[in-house]
Order: sequence, then C-alpha cells, then structure tokens
Amino acid sequence: MTIQALLLDLDDTLVDHRGAADRGLRTWLSGLGLADSPAALEELVERWFVLEARHYERAQRRELTHAEQRRVRIREFLPGWDLADDALADDVFAGFLGCYQAAWRAFADAAATIERALRAGLPVGILTNGDQAIQTEKLRRTGLLRADVPVFASSSLPAAKPDPRSYLTACARLGADPARTLMVGDSLRHDVLGAREAGLQARLLDRHGRYDARRTPPGVVAVRGLAELAWQAAAAS
Repeated sequence: MTIQALLLDLDDTLVDHRGAADRGLRTWLSGLGLADSPAALEELVERWFVLEARHYERAQRRELTHAEQRRVRIREFLPGWDLADDALADDVFAGFLGCYQAAWRAFADAAATIERALRAGLPVGILTNGDQAIQTEKLRRTGLLRADVPVFASSSLPAAKPDPRSYLTACARLGADPARTLMVGDSLRHDVLGAREAGLQARLLDRHGRYDARRTPPGVVAVRGLAELAWQAAAAS
C-alpha cells in the first residue's frame, strides 16, 4: 500500500475511550452509592453506553450542542433526580467526567505508530468526532499531543465523520491527495466506509476481534493493532 498521508481516529484507536469510560463510570457510580449489587451495576453501565451512543451521535449531527447532549444523557440516566436546572445537570455530569478523565490512557502502540509514520516522511493528522478543546486535552494528558500532528475535531470542521467533508477538509489541511491518504480507525461506519466514500484508502482497527468476513463489506481490511499497519510512503506530486 502506497500512501502520501495518514489520518488516525482518536477514541478507541489512539486512546482507550471505552475502557476509560467504563472504569470512570464504575468509580463514579460506586461513589454515589448507586451500585448496590453487581447486577445493578452492570445494568447501569450498559444503559450509560446506550445513552452515550444515542446522544453523542445527535451532537455530531448538530442537533444538540456538546453541552446539551451531556445534559440530556445525565437526565435520562438519572430520571429520579431533579436535574431540570442546567447548572445542576452539568455539576452532576462533572462527577463522572472527572473519573473518566483520570482513567484516560493511550494504547501502547499509539505513539510508536505516529512516530513511525513521521519518520517515513508522511504527514499525520488526527481526525476525530468531538469537541476540539476536549480532544486536544485528551491527547495532551495521554502524551500524544504533538506540534507536528494537527488535530481535526468535528467541532472545528464543516461536518463530522462520516460526512465526506470531514475527511476532505483534513486532507486539504494536510496538503494531501485523498486518494493517497490512509484513514485508520475502529469504527466501520466512521473510519472506513465514510472514508472510502470520500475517496480515501482505509483500514479498520479491530482490537477486540469484533469483526469477521461475514460482518464486513467486501474489500474492508482489518488489523488487530496499529503495529500491523504496513505502508510505503509515496513521493508527493
């Protein structure tokens, strides 16, 4: 595979978002005294991630602001609490947020992959759905933020993944031809199918073996870790 530039997803590609959210959520719930049994805890954890997926996606479609999707999530998650006041809803959500941020960790192969691509002469960018300030801080805290690797977050782009404008804007800012740019991420929809539709090359990062040939469209190539990525840098033209 010959490429001219590399775009990497952030959450669950470079940084273990799901693991951090799971660990942070369990710590927060225990502190609130809501996890009174293992079964109740697991039910709450499952419900949290259902609500996260539903309302975070709405925020990416710009139906809600980032702050509004947090408020909707916490109100639905704790329906018995009186969280009609926005400031109170924000304060309660902040309890989870602190636990989540304390659990942020970069995957062991993340920094090495970025360094390897840069040493090969490839421009590297991070293309992520989310708030620019939050995602940049996540990279800073996990030691992945670099001056030579721009962060393209959806809050600062014309649209979020999988809208073609997100990938094409990132490629333009990197000065790269989309057809010679590789997008890598853990989401089949956001990081592979959307990127291919926009004319990029793509690889699916399947760290946990969730996908097989029956669950992926023809032509989708998956890797189990970033270290498995193989490329040859192309000369820019």
